[in-house]
Amino acid sequence: MFLLFMLMLAGNAAQTGEPAARLAPDQPGCIDSTYLPKLLECRIDNCDKKDSDHREIAVGEDGQGEAVTTPIGGKSRSLMYECREGTSPASIVDRAASALKAEGFEIPYRFAETEAALTAHKGDFWITVDAASRYYTLIEMNAAQPEFDSITDADSIAEMLQRYGHVALYGIQFLPGRPDLSPSSTALLQEVVSMMNDHPVWRIRVEGHTDNVGTKAGNMTLSRRRASAVVQWLTANGVKRLRLDPQGIGDARPVADNTTEAGRGRNHRIELVKLPDLQGQ
Repeated sequence: MFLLFMLMLAGNAAQTGEPAARLAPDQPGCIDSTYLPKLLECRIDNCDKKDSDHREIAVGEDGQGEAVTTPIGGKSRSLMYECREGTSPASIVDRAASALKAEGFEIPYRFAETEAALTAHKGDFWITVDAASRYYTLIEMNAAQPEFDSITDADSIAEMLQRYGHVALYGIQFLPGRPDLSPSSTALLQEVVSMMNDHPVWRIRVEGHTDNVGTKAGNMTLSRRRASAVVQWLTANGVKRLRLDPQGIGDARPVADNTTEAGRGRNHRIELVKLPDLQGQ
C-alpha cells in the first residue's frame, strides 16, 4: 500500500506534463534514518545529534483536541528533509505513519492540517515527525532508562505509562512461590485504581514476569496466575474488567542477570502496559 501510494504521487507529477525540479544531493555527512528513510522525492537538508537532549513530546490529545505532551530525555538525532514542490505536510505524515507502522511502531499522536506532525515509539525508542510546507524534521530519541523503583503513586504511574508505554511496579509483591498477593501490596494497588479513575478511557495489560528458576511451563503458569490475581484485586476495587488484560510472560523477558539474587529479584515483577484507549467513551 505504501509503495502504491508513492507510485501514485509520481504518476500525478508526470500527468501535469511539467518536469519536476531536481533536488540537490543529500547534505554530506548526514546518515539517513534506518526506521524511516527519506521519503520518495525528498533529500536530507541538514542533520544534528545530541548526547543529552530533553524534549516535550506529544503523546495524545485532550478533550479539546489540544496535544498532551510528556517530557522525554536521552540521546537524540535530528534530520531535516526537503521534498519536491507540491508535497504537502499531510502527505508527509501519512507516508511516515504507514512506514513506521510497517516497522512495528505504535503511533500515539497524529495531527494534520496546514502543518502536520506525528509521534511514534517502539519501546523506549521514539520518533517524531514535524512537517511544514514541503519540509519535515525527523527526530529519533533513545529515552533514558526509567527509574521504576521510586514509583509509589498514581501520578507517577500515569507519567511512566505516557512516557514509556509501560511501568514495572516492584511494590506489588506475592507470597513466596505463590500467586497470592502480599498484604504489603495494597497501598500501591490502590494507587493503580486511582490512576485508572483519573484516566477513564485507558486500558492496560497486566503482565506477570518471573526469573528463570524452575521450569518454563511452571514460570509461565505462576506469572499468569499472578497477573490474574492483580486484575481480580483491581476489579474488586472498582476498575472495569474490560479495561484490564492479564498476561503471563514467564521468564521470557528478563531485565537483569538471573545468575544473581538481586537480578532475579528484578525479574520477578508486575508490569503495566498501556493499550489503545477505549473507543466511544
